[in-house]
Amino acid sequence: MNFSKAIAIATLTFGASVSAFAQTASPYQYGMHLDIAQVIAVDAPANATGHASTATLTYRDSDGNVQKVSYLRPTTYANQN
Repeated sequence: MNFSKAIAIATLTFGASVSAFAQTASPYQYGMHLDIAQVIAVDAPANATGHASTATLTYRDSDGNVQKVSYLRPTTYANQN
C-alpha cells in the first residue's frame, strides 16, 4: 500500500467517525432497547443546577455503528441531604 492510499483510507475513516459523532442524540424512552457493545463517552454537565441534567451517552452497537442517546441524570447537588 502506498502513502497516498494510506492517507485516503485514513481520511475516509476519520470523516466517517466525525460524522458519527456529529449525529444528534435520540432521547431515551423507558423500556427502550439499547444494544451497547462498547461505551465511547458519557457527556454530562459538571456544573448543573436543579435536580436533574441532560447527559449524552455515545456508544457502539453490536453492528459497529456509533449511536447516541440522551437521558436525564440526577445531579449530585440533588442527592445531598
